[in-house]
Amino acid sequence: MRGTRVWGAVAAAGALALVAAVPAAADDVDDVFLDAIDTEGIPYTSATDAIDLATAICAYVSAGQAPDQVAVEIVGPAGWTAEQSGLFVDAATRSYCPS
Repeated sequence: MRGTRVWGAVAAAGALALVAAVPAAADDVDDVFLDAIDTEGIPYTSATDAIDLATAICAYVSAGQAPDQVAVEIVGPAGWTAEQSGLFVDAATRSYCPS
């Protein structure tokens, strides 16, 4: 009986580790993305807004829109230069879009 409890605890700990690893991996991707846009000096209102825009960019690209066109479309609303917009789209696609 004691062995059953030990293996049950080991299995539960393993399951918890798997569940905890997914958010940690997402946090790592977010950190890499935010570091990339910070390095390029691209301003943003909040990390959440920047990440949300980056994931939306992937949806547009996945639907067939060219990354260059997405960059053109977000220049005005984001208040960025064309270069900043292009760099943001590049960082977003490298970080969040499946290859």
